[in-house]
Amino acid sequence: MMEIHRRSKAPPNKGINNNVCSTKRQGVESSLRSKHNHRPGNPYTAASQTTTTDIILFRSMQILLAISACWFVSLIISVDSPVANGDGLRGSGPASITALDPKDFAKARDQITRVREDFYSRYGGKSEALDMLKRGLRTFENEKNAAAAAAQKSAESVHSTADRYLRSILRFEEKQLSSSSAAAASQQAEFVMAFGGYSVTVGRGNHFEQSYPFIMEKILAPILALPPFRLKLVVRNSAIGGIPSFPYGWCLPNFLGEDADAVSWDYGMNEGNGAAGLESYVRQALMMPKSPPMFILLDMKRSRLDLLQKYVNMGFLPDPVALGGRDAVNKKLLQLPETEKPLGLQNWDEWGAPKGSPGQSPWHPKKMEHELMGWMMAMYMLDAVEVALNVMEEDPNWRKRENALRHPSLNGDLPAPLTDVSKTGASSILHGAPSNKNSSKWHMNRVSCRTSFLPTMFGNFDSIIESGVTEGGDDMLQSRDNSLFNGGWVMDVGKVERETKVKVQKYGGLGYIDMKTALYGIPSSGTLKLWLPYEQSATNPVQSTGDIKAGTYFKSVVLCEVNEKRGDNECKMLSDLAFEVGFVAVEKAGVTQIKEVASYLKKDICIRLEIPDDAKLSKKGNEFGLKVGIKVTRSDVSRENGACSISHVIWEHHDGNAG
Repeated sequence: MMEIHRRSKAPPNKGINNNVCSTKRQGVESSLRSKHNHRPGNPYTAASQTTTTDIILFRSMQILLAISACWFVSLIISVDSPVANGDGLRGSGPASITALDPKDFAKARDQITRVREDFYSRYGGKSEALDMLKRGLRTFENEKNAAAAAAQKSAESVHSTADRYLRSILRFEEKQLSSSSAAAASQQAEFVMAFGGYSVTVGRGNHFEQSYPFIMEKILAPILALPPFRLKLVVRNSAIGGIPSFPYGWCLPNFLGEDADAVSWDYGMNEGNGAAGLESYVRQALMMPKSPPMFILLDMKRSRLDLLQKYVNMGFLPDPVALGGRDAVNKKLLQLPETEKPLGLQNWDEWGAPKGSPGQSPWHPKKMEHELMGWMMAMYMLDAVEVALNVMEEDPNWRKRENALRHPSLNGDLPAPLTDVSKTGASSILHGAPSNKNSSKWHMNRVSCRTSFLPTMFGNFDSIIESGVTEGGDDMLQSRDNSLFNGGWVMDVGKVERETKVKVQKYGGLGYIDMKTALYGIPSSGTLKLWLPYEQSATNPVQSTGDIKAGTYFKSVVLCEVNEKRGDNECKMLSDLAFEVGFVAVEKAGVTQIKEVASYLKKDICIRLEIPDDAKLSKKGNEFGLKVGIKVTRSDVSRENGACSISHVIWEHHDGNAG
């Protein structure tokens, strides 16, 4: 039996196959049908007499044994077969892994060639278009692996992106093979690209669907949908106009989705020239479930490019991309008469939305610049598609190879930071802290978020509200009456946000889905009561005996307001609010302003609450959590001057691995 098992692992052209079993079975059946005058030997006694019935029974047993042996060998082959189980994938289900058809590769390559030719034609010919791509899209190669990278036909970063496509297919196959539902059989593998940022990525001045992420989607999606990939490209544009990278960066799973294979941020306007904010954002991205995600930076500032390069060299970012815009264009082409310009540069100065639409400002890209950005991003992604095609075609064991190459979970472990955020007052929740287990590494505790900003994938603010809220209706563009604020905080939008959205509605909404809603309160609104669930039970379970000290499981709570400037007499979170955490009042010394990183138009918008020593956890059903109370204390805070607002609640857990 062991010999059969060993043979079953041989290549198909050398191992046992069904034809052998079929031939043997036919021979036995032919033997049974033929007439024999001799008496076959009895396996128990050589001297026994044999009747016709004995012969029939004996031959029947031979047939059954042969069929059983063939079935057993076929079963072993099917378990070890790369086609049957995805090279090491285990499970059973309604779907099988489709065999690869050589014609599919030719068709896919043909489509890639057609798209590339279209790109060359749109942007002044192959040479001009490739020069534009070189200026407008930057990739990063690990400088420590230069020799190995030089031996490859294509860049190491492109190979890493190609591996992402292949891993998406593997994850889907694993899900199919482990599922017994009919619904699973009709599903499709997905590759998710989720874009964060502010007004540039939203596409202000144009229609939402004309923003560069969706331009890229229209180019790339039809090719990924073809066999042999059969991948559904999911593109999410979760950008929100007029916001900084934090607190957004603490809420990446909420905004971008936990299933994101690629994430982004645009740093072109509001973030200055430094790299500290980018590093904090990258470190939050590295904590996402599909870590490390492909990172897309919409910016070309040297300090930020250098930071990405260093994270590549350290092995934490395999394939980041930096994307530019108008600076990639040969200015001489823009000076040509309109009819002589390449197609992709014609109507360069026209907006996609009707003239006069909100957001048509000089710093926002116009329609054709978004198209150029989308095309450049698509060209990089298509290079990775081609590499993935080569892998699937040339390596019959690609599934096993991809399984072996899967990036191990970081489990919160990170390199020592390259930038200094000690002055922010929130270094732990931004960068992590030195690990208790390994002094050469840093560790990031789990960070949870609930936000009222839109769009979100999950983690709505409502889920943590216990009491203290007055219902004001679902129409955020409808002005709230002052009486609503007497007796409860009210979900609302700020004056500027409402005015901007009303203007957009005059043009049909332009497809935008972002909105900066928040809970607003004044002194008469009373106490807003929240309950923050403990979400780190897997690594630091709560010991549920007696009073449970909150500080053992929660490290800090961060509250952020809407980023709007409303005058000198507006509510100031640091001085005009009082807080209770875990049934204990937070002293003024325990409330600090987060500086620099969570800032918009030079206004710091987040505060950090220490967990009081005597604070206790509470319990709802089987779940533990932390009670938080917020009330306005300054008597003259008003809606007219600027009510207090809460738009993000973030909490850092303790898992015992960081100092």
